[in-house]
Amino acid sequence: MAYRWIILIFGMLAYTTSYFARSNFQGIAKFVSADFGLDKGAIGLLGSVFLYSYALSQLPWGVASDRWGSRRAVGIGVFLTGVTLWGFANSNSFNQLMFWRAANGIAAAAVYVVMAGALARWFSPKERGFGQSIFAAVGATAGEGTANLVVPYLAVNVASGWRQSTEILAAIIAAVAIACVAFLRSAPAGQQATERKRFDWKLGKNVQLWCFILVYSGSIISIRILPPWLPIYAADIYISRGMPLARAVIAAGILSTLYLAGRVVGVPLIGFMSDRLLARGISRNSLAIGFLLLTAVLFQLMPLGIRSTVVLGGIAFLMGISINMYPLVTTAVSETFGSQRTSSVMGFLNTFAQFSGASALLVSGYLGIALSSAPGNALAEYRGIWLVGIVGCVITAFGGIGLSLWQRPREARVRVAGLGES
Repeated sequence: MAYRWIILIFGMLAYTTSYFARSNFQGIAKFVSADFGLDKGAIGLLGSVFLYSYALSQLPWGVASDRWGSRRAVGIGVFLTGVTLWGFANSNSFNQLMFWRAANGIAAAAVYVVMAGALARWFSPKERGFGQSIFAAVGATAGEGTANLVVPYLAVNVASGWRQSTEILAAIIAAVAIACVAFLRSAPAGQQATERKRFDWKLGKNVQLWCFILVYSGSIISIRILPPWLPIYAADIYISRGMPLARAVIAAGILSTLYLAGRVVGVPLIGFMSDRLLARGISRNSLAIGFLLLTAVLFQLMPLGIRSTVVLGGIAFLMGISINMYPLVTTAVSETFGSQRTSSVMGFLNTFAQFSGASALLVSGYLGIALSSAPGNALAEYRGIWLVGIVGCVITAFGGIGLSLWQRPREARVRVAGLGES
């Protein structure tokens, strides 16, 4: 089972490409919006069209992984991610940008739910929380860091703009696809790598699954609000202080690395702790709910960044930890429904979560404009954006708490009935 670390490394590499695909636009948004004359509503729409197609593709990729094995599904998905990024870089109209973002979402959806099932098969229950957390934290951080720092730097200092820098990364991603096919394995030797049974739609009546869906959705809503808008928000703050656009984009990318640092340090640590706390009766889902409530508080504090980018950096670091607790839910799903069905169940769960996140992002841009207290003031428009994050976290956290409390008496009645029959 030592090969599980190779699986983890190449799984993280694959997730880096997926996360880069969804984050690529946020690092170059200022350049793209300048080229095409886009407002915040159009920027939100470009982000959302990726996420809607990403959401619709979750269950198909999960089922495909159960049928074909994770190795083949990841290899195909990562290669198509590179192809569709190349298409985006060569778009000549807003409609073409929309098409390639949607196609990119379909391809990038291949990695997370597929690797969730693979890691559940390769890692024992005692390591599963840590394995899922470090996979998500490192892969997502590398992908988002590449989008926020590497691509803008290449666009300004190496390549001839955002198009060529995106093409360079698209070629690298195609090479990563070949490496994944070469090194990934769907399951350890002697274990079943595929699942031939059809997806059981009766799971839709499972209260515990809907509790997982709500809590996971809260995390995804937060992720769809903060990381896309954070570098744009920071850039607007720097521009309001007289900094030129190119320098402001680079400075905002550097500030955004504090969010990435929080995620890469804090999420694996919490995953490791969850493996230990589980033995003491503290569920992974309860931890995830607690961090959702913390995230709501941090969204409320985001306007403080206008006065101090140091404070904004501190909030971003804490947000990097609090909004990225979704691997705890993924681990709980694998423990509840079994490793063989993890990919398909996560595909079902993630469809709802990603739709919630995409809708939150779509609404955020327009709500930011609508609730602006000073029309034409770019910084005032973020008030409505952060409000979407607050409402999403509070509703999903208390919804998860409610379903958990509702389920407990039902579980107790089942246990009592079982004792009576015995």
